[in-house]
Amino acid sequence: MKKILLSFTLACFGLASNAQVILTQDFESVTAPALPAGWVLDTATPGPVSHVAWFTSSAAGTNWGTLTGKYNIPTSSQYVVVDDAANPGQLHDTLKSPVFSLVGKTTPWLNFDCFFYGATQTSTSITEHAYVLGSINGGTTWSVIDSVLPYAWNGAVWTRQHINLTTTLSGANCMIAFTYSDGGGAILGVALDNIEVKNLNTSEAGLLSLNYNSIANGISANGTPLSFTVQNDGITLTSLDAYYTINGGAQVTQSFTGLSLAPYATQTLTFTTAMSGAITGTNALRVGATQANGIANVNKDSVLKSSFLLASATTTREGLVEEFSSSTCAPCKAFNFSYDPLCLTLNADVIGSNFNVIHYQMNWPSPGTDKSYNNDGLTRRTFYGCNSIPEHWVNGVMSNVGWTSPFSTTNTTDFTNEANSSHADMSFIDITATYNVDTFKKKVGVILTVTPHFTKTGTFHVYTALCDKHYTNTTNTTGQLDYYNVMRKMLPSANGHAVTSWTDGVSQTFADTAISYVNDNYYIGASSYPLQMSSDFWSNPLLGSEMIAFVQEDASHSIMQSFVAIPTNTTTINGVSTISNVTGISIYPNPAKDEATLSFYLGKSGNVHVKLVDYTGRLIADVMNDNRSEGAQKVTIPTTNVAPGNYIVLIEANGGTNAQRITVEK
Repeated sequence: MKKILLSFTLACFGLASNAQVILTQDFESVTAPALPAGWVLDTATPGPVSHVAWFTSSAAGTNWGTLTGKYNIPTSSQYVVVDDAANPGQLHDTLKSPVFSLVGKTTPWLNFDCFFYGATQTSTSITEHAYVLGSINGGTTWSVIDSVLPYAWNGAVWTRQHINLTTTLSGANCMIAFTYSDGGGAILGVALDNIEVKNLNTSEAGLLSLNYNSIANGISANGTPLSFTVQNDGITLTSLDAYYTINGGAQVTQSFTGLSLAPYATQTLTFTTAMSGAITGTNALRVGATQANGIANVNKDSVLKSSFLLASATTTREGLVEEFSSSTCAPCKAFNFSYDPLCLTLNADVIGSNFNVIHYQMNWPSPGTDKSYNNDGLTRRTFYGCNSIPEHWVNGVMSNVGWTSPFSTTNTTDFTNEANSSHADMSFIDITATYNVDTFKKKVGVILTVTPHFTKTGTFHVYTALCDKHYTNTTNTTGQLDYYNVMRKMLPSANGHAVTSWTDGVSQTFADTAISYVNDNYYIGASSYPLQMSSDFWSNPLLGSEMIAFVQEDASHSIMQSFVAIPTNTTTINGVSTISNVTGISIYPNPAKDEATLSFYLGKSGNVHVKLVDYTGRLIADVMNDNRSEGAQKVTIPTTNVAPGNYIVLIEANGGTNAQRITVEK
């Protein structure tokens, strides 16, 4: 197939398939816009530029087609397409195949690549549709077999569709057809390619992809589990024999039994023997599937290979979700209504949870009045090519998890699994950071230290996002008042710090210091909100912000590691906080239920005031306020009557303030 996109380089080998191909058409043999011989239209009414309803084309990229508000077809070789504006007003534009025979064929399937938006015309609320038709009498009568599926959550990419013809077509005079319906409007259209009818084999299993730690970055370590995704291209797959080798060494073989994989279904299988024998430098990995259902596998894509660098050490991964949303977007509100509370439950942006979230607020649809929209968010949107919201990317890969509003139990499970999977693999980068806030001079500063455990050249960037933990926006247009983990400023900018090489064990430090911020403890009331396109905080950053740093490889968009830190108060951005003479702060247990113990060291005798506040600075509990002698301190924080959630413990001593986050759960 021409339109399969993989995030890493594969080489595919194997035997030619013995499946019985009955009909095949890739539209490469004709000169556009002509159709191949035997493929006909039910109408040939000309449209603009002498186009008929269906025609061949190789146009791709921006501004495709003749319709106002044109759409993009991903880069491809030649395909067949109906451009609705080229032939408007037809309720159905139909493309018919040549006649073919299914006599003696017991397991016929139709496969094709499609690119279809399934768009709705805003002015009329008409939705476009595309259907697959079948005929058993040479085209005299037709019936609907299935629908052409819109791309939905797969992103704007070509998708492969598989339809079982066993119960719908038979005999010697079969035909298929594709019909496009615009409901009487002028919408977009549909594109098709690589159409194939074939009778399935008993033993045909193709390998689609491999997976191991940091496969997108080509880095792994001995002891890493190795998995692969298999697609069954034959009848139901019940067993599969597979192997792998590293650097051409001894084969590790395994029989996967007890499977029940339907035709064209996929499943990820993991070798029980972890990878071993990798050496310093580049390693060659080869994975193959030798038998399907106990018979020699005849699939042409039965072997994959990849190369990886050996890492010298592993470290715990912190997963990162980047979400694009807006306060003027009704679907965003519907999504956030369930997703934001779920992220809070999963302790997003809480130290130790290993799960971080950054929200970038966008400025569409109309009226485009989102107060938190700024150029840093726009830059990240452009980097990903995000063209719809709500949309979120997990470790640099766009999520394809669907959802309903409100979330169903299945939705909640799927998104929980997605979050947990984001930090399931190990990382090969350590990040440490300090995030300082000078509330007197209104400046912030971040010092990051990144230590890789591998050696690699390429194009990488180190990013820092300062986020408001929570704010309330009454100027929204959708009814969503509360917003969480929203990016307000990126340091030094949304373009980050460029890195062209990493050396194993050699740390690199990135300092963005003495950066001015604007904050006047905004309160409810439109006149006091931040201005759009600014990077102002919504509340005091010492009490209600967080820093999330992350390392990204440009080529794959893969987030290699992230890190969260809460702010500490300091009198100088370029030095260590000494104003309060409080060090060694810890809270245990955290999360807390009935009470927690605050421990710290007081470097100078004096009055100590400990308060529990929420992220807006509202006092929840006045914990302690008395004189303490220099030395180690312990203070009990009662939380029995405190509602579950995230709070800040403030320690005021010697004219300064230190802050530490605490989570209360029941």
